Amino acid sequence: MPTIEIASINSTGLGLNQTNFEITIIEESTLESHRELFYELLRQQNGTIVHVGNPDFKNQKDSGFYAGEIIDWTVEPNIEITIPINNVDSPIYDNGGANQQFRFRFLDQYKIDIDKLLKTALEKSPIKKICILTDYQFGPEKESIETICTIEDFWQKHDNDGLIFNTLYEMYG
Repeated sequence: MPTIEIASINSTGLGLNQTNFEITIIEESTLESHRELFYELLRQQNGTIVHVGNPDFKNQKDSGFYAGEIIDWTVEPNIEITIPINNVDSPIYDNGGANQQFRFRFLDQYKIDIDKLLKTALEKSPIKKICILTDYQFGPEKESIETICTIEDFWQKHDNDGLIFNTLYEMYG
């Protein structure tokens, strides 16, 4: 399932309150992702990270945490994701199911919450730099980093083209 995280670079905390959001959030004072895709980049920086999850996870934040129910999966329709079967007798490495789905958008009813998180993260970053990290095992095999100037530019890209899984989007204020 997909992971969505927002990093506020060099911030010492965002002071978020779960009751102000429809989506589930977990705020942590160290830049440590639930996944390892952007581990090296994050460990070189300081700040606060917000893990974004499905609305129904508010009372179970310690178990599996992902954001599949806030994603519009129809951007790049894929009728069926193929779960790879690992064959230990085969010398050919299976890529784990990557490269099956690339683009996505957030469902309209959650865009307000995501926007509020992005703006709060940017406001609390003393260097005015934030990142939104996306990670999905069925997304592109190779991760990428894309610099987008502003939050408004991010939403324009989101609405016009969709976002790409396994991409870290950098924004500045």
